[in-house]
Amino acid sequence: MKSPLINAERHAPFFFAGDSRARHGCLLLHGFSGTPAEMRGLGEYLAGQGYRVLAVRLAGHGDTPEALQRVGWRDWLASAEAGFGELRRQCAHVTVIGFSLGGALSLMLAQRRHIEQLVLLATPLGLQGDWRLRLLPVAHLVIPWFYPLEKADFNDPLIQQRVREYAPEVDLRDPQVVAHIRRTVRIPVRAINELQNALQVAQRIPPQITTPTLIMHGRNDQIAAPEYATELYTRLASPQRELVWWDDTEHQLLEIGVHRQAIYARIGEFIQATLNDFQHAA
Repeated sequence: MKSPLINAERHAPFFFAGDSRARHGCLLLHGFSGTPAEMRGLGEYLAGQGYRVLAVRLAGHGDTPEALQRVGWRDWLASAEAGFGELRRQCAHVTVIGFSLGGALSLMLAQRRHIEQLVLLATPLGLQGDWRLRLLPVAHLVIPWFYPLEKADFNDPLIQQRVREYAPEVDLRDPQVVAHIRRTVRIPVRAINELQNALQVAQRIPPQITTPTLIMHGRNDQIAAPEYATELYTRLASPQRELVWWDDTEHQLLEIGVHRQAIYARIGEFIQATLNDFQHAA
């Protein structure tokens, strides 16, 4: 049975063909336990600018919790590589844009493939937590599931907004519906351990990356600590790198907050600036 918050059509991969600038493609990589839906607003904006856009769905995501339990970080990277290969066959230049886990996978792609540009959004280089994180490799044998909404305050407008982004039809005024969400929305602890493994791999990569890179982070991000953005900027080998901070912005910077359209525009400016460099060099 699928999660009650997953609408298959809404959370499917998407592709926009673009127009006059379709020789430049943008690969969008979503975050852990997310789906391409969290990248759709940005994808529509970039398609409106004429770029070819492909948003992949990482292996195990947007399906049953059991599907996520059966995959690991190498499967997520394989999904990203398959999307990149498809876009590279269609486009002369490719920008890879990763959000959260997608940012970590973008670093891995840049290490393995020739990429013209990187955009790293709210990208963590580790999980925040205490000594219990060290138990993740064995914890799933004892506690297989994590219930992220078990103690959530469903009167919180932010919680309501996040839930409705996944399932607009859900009636959060119904106590039975809320109780059902609390006990059925779950994430495999094994998958959280795979996330930690992916971030540990990504953490070692920045000194090897010379790709032009735009890093953007919300100052109020409580999922990916803002210190990670500073670390990325400091450790990247790219001579063309920029760090942009967004005030009053938390982790879901592409979906929530007053700066969403400005963030889309800033990414578009970064892509266009590099395109201009390509044209001048030709």
